[in-house]
Amino acid sequence: MEKQIRDFIQFLIIERGLAANTGKSYQNDLTLFLIFLEHFSENQEPPAEKAMNGWQDVTHYHLSAYIHQQKLKGAGPATIARKITSIRVFFRYLAQEKIIITDPSFFLEAPKMPFHLPKDLSKEDMAQLLDSLDPPDNAAGFRDLAMLELLYAAGLRVSELLSLTLGDVDLSLGYVRCLGKGSKERIIPIGSRSLETIRNYLTVARPQWVVNQRERGLFLNQKGKPLSRQWFWQMLKKRAKKAGIQANISPHTFRHSFATHLLVGGADLRSVQELLGHADVATTQIYTHLTDTRLKEVYNKTHPRA
Repeated sequence: MEKQIRDFIQFLIIERGLAANTGKSYQNDLTLFLIFLEHFSENQEPPAEKAMNGWQDVTHYHLSAYIHQQKLKGAGPATIARKITSIRVFFRYLAQEKIIITDPSFFLEAPKMPFHLPKDLSKEDMAQLLDSLDPPDNAAGFRDLAMLELLYAAGLRVSELLSLTLGDVDLSLGYVRCLGKGSKERIIPIGSRSLETIRNYLTVARPQWVVNQRERGLFLNQKGKPLSRQWFWQMLKKRAKKAGIQANISPHTFRHSFATHLLVGGADLRSVQELLGHADVATTQIYTHLTDTRLKEVYNKTHPRA
């Protein structure tokens, strides 16, 4: 049964073009489900008469029991919904490959998700954070400023930012090229402020750290190695605290702020969708709720009859 999971992950990455991190998430979900199935029969009272010999033996009852167990363990709606998605896509694959005859996940219902608006920084807070790093006081400061300016200028995911190479940024034309989810390429214009900080970083900081001249990664640590997402998270928290930012901030806050500030400034939804790399405009439309909320706040504060 493990082989089918491995084959499925290869199918997702190679044939469907999903990112490696997404494939790993599917693999983790399905491996935990398989562990549950392996112990399921022995935990039954009385013990199940039929052993679990393959995926064809999995029924809707097994799926429901697994989801119930996850709820008892305290898994939230978002986690449950993700696990159900992983299971559904996997069993659809098994049916297509004729490994199973009927799909036991067909009637599996996902929990209703509470609607959460994405958190963003105000323009004032964003300016306060970025201005607090300028001018940089050392080589690391040049790098951190360039990374944060680019993250905000292009609305990148942190994984996209950290995987950029020297050839992905065109300083003369003012563009950055990145590979998003599903290895989909997009080209995003970046402003003069971000371009300036990248030039300064490439001139002042990066040459000090490069050990291997073949290293093509754009942003490096002081040992000349690529940076991790964990490192970036810690750096951002430290820089935000030093700048006096009270709001809870994460790397994705920059992406949310990028989208919200563009829409508030008058950008159309389709353009923002392209810049963010969203496959569905409905995903981008979430940000219109933020702009609507802001307009209502302004109205309530300023209209004499509000």
